[in-house]
Amino acid sequence: MASDALSLVGIALGLGLVLAAEGTFAYAAYWAFNIRRALTVRVYRNHALAVGLVSLGWIVIFLDYVVVSHISTVGFTVLNILVTTAFFYFIDAAVLDGRLSDPLLRDTLHWREIRRWVWVIYGVAAVASTVISAYYSVTTGWTLENPSLAPAWVNIVGAQLYIPVAIVVGLAALPITAIRSRDPLLRRQLEWFAAFIVILLAGGPIPSTPAYAVLTFLQQLGMAVCLYKSARSLAPVGRIPKLELEHLPG
Repeated sequence: MASDALSLVGIALGLGLVLAAEGTFAYAAYWAFNIRRALTVRVYRNHALAVGLVSLGWIVIFLDYVVVSHISTVGFTVLNILVTTAFFYFIDAAVLDGRLSDPLLRDTLHWREIRRWVWVIYGVAAVASTVISAYYSVTTGWTLENPSLAPAWVNIVGAQLYIPVAIVVGLAALPITAIRSRDPLLRRQLEWFAAFIVILLAGGPIPSTPAYAVLTFLQQLGMAVCLYKSARSLAPVGRIPKLELEHLPG
């Protein structure tokens, strides 16, 4: 009886932490979309939209791993692609808009010239990942729960070729864009988003124990707070009348 009670307590604790973590991402998305509606400057609106999409994307990723991955491997890959695309959209918008806040109007990494090709590479990688996932899922029954049914390279990068493209471009372009920007709002917003990426990369596969569940929750909470602060950086005061925002540069 005691062991059953402890088991129920552990399940309740884990569920509570999960719901709390996902709630923080929902709260960050709520603020990002509200701030976007209040802003009139196109650059800031684009950034707020991207932060909101990334925040919602993390909720989708949770559902993807917990629910969809047990139903369809292809569906799992497609949902992951959609979330990563929102992240990549933010990178694209940030680098393009960052040029406008650079006094020298420098084109970071010649982004205006290469961005179409980078999107093409990203799209090809996403399609290839979907095809690989579908092929091994149908021919071998490969799933996340049975990784041994596919070659090792499939489990490492084969079904997620698009992710390295987004991360490499983001890590290369965003820091340069933030350094060159002289817009304090955009710069602060990019700094908080960079903190989100750092906390994200600091995590990894972890054992299913109560202690690690708490650590995972703290990591997720830190990521959500960074997204929230990233959105709020675009509107640093509590309530800004819309007429005042019309006088901001952009």
